[in-house]
Amino acid sequence: MLLEEFRNRVESLRKLIVARNAGALLLSRCCNFAWFTFGARSHITLNSTEGEASILITGDRVYMITNNIEKQRIQQIELDESLLGEFGFLEYSWFEPFGERRLVDGLVKGKILSDTGRYSSEQVDITPMRTLLSQSEIGTYRILGRECDEIFSAIVPNLKSEMTELEVQGLFYEAMAKRDIEPLLTLVFSEDSTLRYRHNLSRDVKLGRRGFASICARRRGLIASSSRSFTFEEADDVIRQHEQNCYVDAVAIGSSRPGVKLSEAFERLIEAYEKVGKAGEWKFHHQGGIAGYLPREVHANLKSDVSLREGNAVAWNPTIRGTKSEDTVLIGNEENSILSFPEESTWPSLEFEVNNKVVRRPALLVIG
Repeated sequence: MLLEEFRNRVESLRKLIVARNAGALLLSRCCNFAWFTFGARSHITLNSTEGEASILITGDRVYMITNNIEKQRIQQIELDESLLGEFGFLEYSWFEPFGERRLVDGLVKGKILSDTGRYSSEQVDITPMRTLLSQSEIGTYRILGRECDEIFSAIVPNLKSEMTELEVQGLFYEAMAKRDIEPLLTLVFSEDSTLRYRHNLSRDVKLGRRGFASICARRRGLIASSSRSFTFEEADDVIRQHEQNCYVDAVAIGSSRPGVKLSEAFERLIEAYEKVGKAGEWKFHHQGGIAGYLPREVHANLKSDVSLREGNAVAWNPTIRGTKSEDTVLIGNEENSILSFPEESTWPSLEFEVNNKVVRRPALLVIG
């Protein structure tokens, strides 16, 4: 199945090359490299946007171009064995300043497309292709989402109010590393931070009475975003607000259906804020959007002129000052599937009816 999906991917890109009257396409962004190779890593540091290897697609060949440091690792570790024969591997010395360009110029005469604009090429955006997930990618995403939920369920019930945000962040780093998950983002919010910041970079501050944690977890290039909230004492006002926050999230999830514009789902989200008496809260934090090989491939707003499709993933993250709700969701033909909060989760849940479908959201976990 993977080989067939890969060849379909190559054919789609060749059609793009022909449509633009070009001779080749060069992919160098890490997200596109991972997408094209079904999860291979061209990056060294986690925050890289352009990697140490590129893909060159011509009318009849597919080349992997990299330096002599990375070639062996990519061949032996990163690529699925079934795909090795699909590539011609080209290598240049790491100290050669224009090694990649020399190899590209030797293979292609005329117009080149690229995802970076390097070498005076015509830059193209393949986000619509990248965000339509194949069956192999969906399988990877389901496992990653389930494991994110398992990590939350293992760590959060054992938290103590005197622990600091940084201590808890370390627990998430360790848990993800043990599962071969790259921690692109781990934000831990103490009670103090939930009231101060919508994006809190974990600090040496004690958790206090309550808080939440958010992660962006990457495996095989795909990124699952998820948050869980907790409290060490029952407070009706906090529980009520968390439920209101989850309702907003549920409406956004339930409104994210094939054929619906992202802007239309965003409008439903704004209406949900208004319905729970929290009008305007959406203005203080971005609300999420289409997910995949970036934490947010397309951010949702009132002008997001993108129609959602079966096979897209979305991750909404509505916040009300002090609370947050977030998970990664696969858009299906008949119904959506919450990848990072699966049905078998042991985390307590809330249920909301949206468009005649039940949408489950993680409840506020009372620890104690």
